Amino acid sequence: MSILARLERLPMSRPQYGILFAGGLGHLFEALDIVIIGFMLPHLKAEFGLDNAQIGLIGGAAPVGMIIGAVLAGVVGDRFGRKRVMLYALSLFCAASIALAFANGFAFILAVRVVGGLGAGAEAAIVSPYISEFATGRNRGRFVSGVTLFFSLGNVVAAVLGSLVVPLPGGWRIAAVVCGLPVLVLLWWRRSLPESPRWLLSQGRVADADAVVTRLEERVTAARHGAALPPVPPAAVVAPAAPAVSWSPLRVWRGGLARVSVATWLGSFVFLFAFFGFFTWMPSLFLEIGVDPGIAATYSFFLFVAQPIGYLVAIAVSDRFERRTLLVTFFGFAALASIALGIVPRDSVALLLIGMVLSVCITCISGIVFPYCSEVYPTAIRATGAGLASTAGNAGGLAAPVVIGLTFGSIGFGGVFAVMAALLALGGLVIRLFGPRVTGKTLEQVFAAETAPIPAGEVHARQ
Repeated sequence: MSILARLERLPMSRPQYGILFAGGLGHLFEALDIVIIGFMLPHLKAEFGLDNAQIGLIGGAAPVGMIIGAVLAGVVGDRFGRKRVMLYALSLFCAASIALAFANGFAFILAVRVVGGLGAGAEAAIVSPYISEFATGRNRGRFVSGVTLFFSLGNVVAAVLGSLVVPLPGGWRIAAVVCGLPVLVLLWWRRSLPESPRWLLSQGRVADADAVVTRLEERVTAARHGAALPPVPPAAVVAPAAPAVSWSPLRVWRGGLARVSVATWLGSFVFLFAFFGFFTWMPSLFLEIGVDPGIAATYSFFLFVAQPIGYLVAIAVSDRFERRTLLVTFFGFAALASIALGIVPRDSVALLLIGMVLSVCITCISGIVFPYCSEVYPTAIRATGAGLASTAGNAGGLAAPVVIGLTFGSIGFGGVFAVMAALLALGGLVIRLFGPRVTGKTLEQVFAAETAPIPAGEVHARQ
């Protein structure tokens, strides 16, 4: 009886949701770390007498670490396993968060922010591949999309801590500890998680994979109060490809995967450019175009409130429709909303309403692009592929604030959103042209479809 067929027939129940929750909490703490530092920076500047250049370096330290962490997580996760990377990444992040509370100067803060970024970047890159390898072709979209909802929850927690705790005397140190200590509990929980059975099979560890699936079957049966599991489907599940021998990240450009990497890299770059560009700059842009400060603050609040709507929409539709089509659609809607935002009257409530539409469209993309990037590569290099796509996205996120600042200075508010619209349209076009179809397929069937044009003898040699 095929191990993968047994895994694919399992109904969703408490054990799988426990895996989802343990992975999603990592995204919550990642978002918390990204946002909370913005509340801390003015206090760090005042306490340590830092100049604007030093504050800028501190603000950019974690994203730089995240780029490196995402690459390392992918390569190491494919070689040594998903679970190990998840534990080490979370340990780095936890240590850096708590260490920040004991900072005594610029160099120390910069160092712990880079280390924390390494952990956060590795965490972000490895969780989606890990969770996707427990999901079935029937429900993988909403299962992995559910992880992204935790990112939005992390933003809310950061706003609460940043508003209520950080302004207190020594509050930024307290907030750093509060961000780090709960991660210790999550680390203890993750120690009990199983390794991915798909990764075990890709390494030839059939007995270990069988043990993981057997235990999961037992737990699902218990969660269903002893109800019989569905029968194993008679159709054979495509076997996972054999592990690649090279550690080179260039593996994702070989064996029929070049088109896939074009789609995931450019799609991720454009998405995170739009995400960080819009949510970082919009509060300031409201003020720059003459919106009253009180109204601007209210508008900015509603832009962030709209975020969970997008994630919930993504969860609701990601298995009902083809995910490639959904990405193209949401990229297109976001491009149209960007154009509208650039030309709407500045004193109109339409400015807020269109901004909220753009916020929802961008977070819809977020809820689908992460699962998509984790399901379009074969098991042996899935973490590497997802990690490199995450790295491309982080590069877009780093570039966005700088590019938008320069663009606003030269061609104004309308020009900013014209550029963003063009990029969003490009992202949708690239995914439509080069991205594979994935909805309803097992991970192995996705890879088989990608390599179908290759001569049969060469495909069999890789399996």
